[in-house]
Amino acid sequence: MKKRNLIVWLLFLLLGGVYCGQPSSEISEEVSATLIRDVVLIDGTGNAPIEADILIRGDRIDSIGSNLSVPNGAQVVEGAGKYVVPGLIDTHAHLDASTVFQLTPEEKQVMINDSRRAFLFNGVTSILNVGDTVWAKSESQREGTIIAPRIYATGQSFSPDGGWGSRHGGSLPDAVAARERAQSHIAAGTDGFKIVIENGLGDSGTYVEMPEDMLEAITEVARAEDVPMYVHAINIAEYRRTVEKIKPRAIVHGLEDRIPEGDPIFEQLAENQIAVVPTVSLFEAFLAPDPHAGNLDHPILEASVPTFLLERMRDPEFVKEENRRFKEVGRIDVYEWARKHNPIFRENITKMHQAGVKLATGTDAGGPVGFNFQGYNTPWELKIFVEAGLTPLEAIVAATRNGAEVIGVADQLGTIEQGKLADLLILSANPLENIENIRQIEWVMQGGIMHPRTHFAYKVP
Repeated sequence: MKKRNLIVWLLFLLLGGVYCGQPSSEISEEVSATLIRDVVLIDGTGNAPIEADILIRGDRIDSIGSNLSVPNGAQVVEGAGKYVVPGLIDTHAHLDASTVFQLTPEEKQVMINDSRRAFLFNGVTSILNVGDTVWAKSESQREGTIIAPRIYATGQSFSPDGGWGSRHGGSLPDAVAARERAQSHIAAGTDGFKIVIENGLGDSGTYVEMPEDMLEAITEVARAEDVPMYVHAINIAEYRRTVEKIKPRAIVHGLEDRIPEGDPIFEQLAENQIAVVPTVSLFEAFLAPDPHAGNLDHPILEASVPTFLLERMRDPEFVKEENRRFKEVGRIDVYEWARKHNPIFRENITKMHQAGVKLATGTDAGGPVGFNFQGYNTPWELKIFVEAGLTPLEAIVAATRNGAEVIGVADQLGTIEQGKLADLLILSANPLENIENIRQIEWVMQGGIMHPRTHFAYKVP
């Protein structure tokens, strides 16, 4: 290991901690039961925290209570002074994205392969992968042949030729093709449809808007087959069209426009039970990394992101070329747009929350927009929620229970309750006192298997 990486790693151990009362060599993946004893449980339901023991059998939460007995053969994790929360859920992610434009094909493949680990390192145990066909990876994760967050996937998005989503390929020429794709996605076992209706970033009008007959074809199939829809929208006209014409399960970007006095859009979202995934960390990542990372030298970031990428992004000439390419793709000055609209995105999180709109966390992580790192940016989104007026407890609910509801798996995930899948994090500090403490992860449990966080740290090949 390079000297710089060794120093960073030592700092990480000091800042984040690794052990939970016993060395990792004493935690076995091959056990029938695990008792996590004497922790403060923040269960994701919105209820106040409690002191409790948590017993896990197999991949499920068996019981929660005080002074639970230790089953024969169970491993015991002493959790005094620790905090347990559900695993985080990112409901707008891209697993197979390489983050920046200027990488060799080999480096891009490293980035793609590494993203699964990066999510887990940052406590993200489930994702909704929107817009990419990663169903095979989803199946592999369930079978245990790859280490990854639980992957729920919509398959290739629906976008017309020349539409905003056409930048990624696979655009559709007409309504007939859209209907065929919808039926094909259903046959493949999709977890939803991602519908890209807008005509460019914001209200730029630089791309083709989805025509009405194409939208009708997609929504007709989705409703007939009871497939959830996730709409890619960003301005007030697109939000209104979404509420009136689609009524999806969620809109997977925030709202860039200030809403006129008396406008009912937020109340309509709440009444129609349309969740919103604001992805504000995405838009702020256009301009700079999470302030937690500062100048890209923070140990948690360096343990999360491949070293070669951070080294490139410290180079002003590299960043200058990235910016040029992104402006070219956006067909507007995307950075000026972000400077203007980021405060409005935050204001609208506040107003949506006050109106009773369900909010869930998502990052759109992986696209070449600046500093949008897979996994690492999910806790940034929680921090933005708190800065926009949610309590830390409400932000945790948004990142856990609400995320599971957006995906449609709340009966299995999102909260720490008896009978649910055992996906949880053990933290060394209280996230209700400071939401940044959601990063102080010591252990990641997924499906009842305990992993020290360092298991998922980036290792230089």
